[in-house]
Amino acid sequence: MNIDEIKKISLVEFLNQLGYQPTGRDSKGLWFYAPYRSERKPSFHVNPRRNVWFDFGTGAGGDIFSLAGEMSGETDFLRQADYIAEKMRLPVAKPYTPTPFVEEPSFENVKVSRLTSPALLKYLVDRGIPREIAQRYCVQVDYELHGKKYYAIGFENNAHGYELRNPFFKGSYPPKHITHIANCHARCNVFEGFIDFLSAERLGFNDRMDSIVLNSVANVAKAITPLADYTVIQCYLDNDTAGRAALARLRREFGDKVMDKSALYPDNKDLNNYLMSLYPKKSSKLKL
Repeated sequence: MNIDEIKKISLVEFLNQLGYQPTGRDSKGLWFYAPYRSERKPSFHVNPRRNVWFDFGTGAGGDIFSLAGEMSGETDFLRQADYIAEKMRLPVAKPYTPTPFVEEPSFENVKVSRLTSPALLKYLVDRGIPREIAQRYCVQVDYELHGKKYYAIGFENNAHGYELRNPFFKGSYPPKHITHIANCHARCNVFEGFIDFLSAERLGFNDRMDSIVLNSVANVAKAITPLADYTVIQCYLDNDTAGRAALARLRREFGDKVMDKSALYPDNKDLNNYLMSLYPKKSSKLKL
């Protein structure tokens, strides 16, 4: 690859390939723990639009070549390029196409309260989730976006962000993270999204066990550390390529401790679709 092609490599994807995940975001980009030194608080910032980095702890910064130099200790430009190519496992003849950074919308006047909206509760009931379960784990999030007022079901994560759902919108209020529900049990259930977690509550699959909701299969790496403490890991993931990839990643980490529970719903995309198939007249059978 030539110099221009290497410079196009996304710093975020380069760090991800090395095992570093963002810890948060701001209006200009993403925060990481510095990949070449130890620190207690993340001070390493990446601007995905400009594809540059800056370490507020040391004052260093630059492009992907300067980062490769910091991480490898190499000052020679060609050796830095070799280091990048090796870590990214790039073919020599094929240009690398980075994934574009999509800036999240700016939420304003965010208010979190008890979930009481009849429309939001009905949305969950129509998906098989009764009021009692919904109000135990979810909240109502009112917010403004691009000058307009909205409201959605909110499900809090470990970083105090929220997954947001309503009949017309699926998104999140940053930062993005997993949700770990700990009941001091030796077993842990793993779900891709919170609707599946609520479905498991409705079906009695959780049975006071601990649960981890990934809130996106992209967060599977963040679940590795807390999952290490469990003797059995039961995965209720989606029956699709992303779900199978997440299951494979967990099995590489934990081997036989990981159980694939998707066999319970082989003809359905996910656990919530399975729940809805059990109650075809869900609105009349499940009470608010």
